[in-house]
Amino acid sequence: MRNNLALSARNYFGEENLDRVHLLRKDASWLEARLRDPGSVFLPFRNLQPLLTEERQLVPLSAHDLQVRDLPIAPVLLGVREERAYFAVDLPKTHGLLLDTGTFQDLRDATLQIPRADSSLLAYAKAMLYWNRQHQFCGVCGAPTLSEEAGHMRQCTNPDCQTHHFPRTDTAVITMVTCQDKGLLARQASWPQGMYASIAGFLEPGETLEHAVAREVQEEIGLKVNVVQYHSSQPWPFPASIMVGFTAEVESTHMHLDPQEIEDARWFTRQELKELVASGEIKLPPALSISYRLIQDWLTEKDNV
Repeated sequence: MRNNLALSARNYFGEENLDRVHLLRKDASWLEARLRDPGSVFLPFRNLQPLLTEERQLVPLSAHDLQVRDLPIAPVLLGVREERAYFAVDLPKTHGLLLDTGTFQDLRDATLQIPRADSSLLAYAKAMLYWNRQHQFCGVCGAPTLSEEAGHMRQCTNPDCQTHHFPRTDTAVITMVTCQDKGLLARQASWPQGMYASIAGFLEPGETLEHAVAREVQEEIGLKVNVVQYHSSQPWPFPASIMVGFTAEVESTHMHLDPQEIEDARWFTRQELKELVASGEIKLPPALSISYRLIQDWLTEKDNV
């Protein structure tokens, strides 16, 4: 039987490695004590890029190091690990942080060199900082919002509105399409030369995940899905998505591509794909992506039966 929880943990950014202490977010005295605690860890970001050493290690700083009281966006509580509170902080360009301990680096580029538990923590931090940045004004009336619940809620300051805003994640489905012993990979024109990946697209309102898989496959490659099976999921903070992975069996290999979405799509046997990847003719998505995991699990499926 497939252990979907274990599969999701195998995906990059998929490790849940701290207690999110959701009840304590509302406890102002507890939060204040953690902000003063010299043992609390603050993870600095600038332009949504984390501060990392040259060896791609975290640079944990203290409240004193960062002068967190002076930040334009309040620190966001991530949770507690080994009795230490972890916060994400969004530093303005003008912040006078000395960078002799590291540099701000793109998380997507650095992930494969970061310890897996740390990359999950940074992905969570990046997503929360992005949401707080994007919701500094109320989407209902346009008034400024204030951070509440340690950055996990923003409240409208208009007394006639007072809407509570909570973090949102954009849901996307991503699917390894198969037909008997063949798997399908496709590419968009904007991708690096030779790179092929799984079929993906965003969930639409009023749609189940399974229907989204069937619709995306129909729209992009013109094939009817017969069977959909959940595989695993992956937080994807670029900028704020959750990728929900599936496998889908279709009834035919005869494709009708949407040229606005798909430049090319090809069917492969497992052996053909392994040989083409080994020769360099076909490139797979980066190893940090769930698309890579879906493809690799399909390639080794027969070996594990």
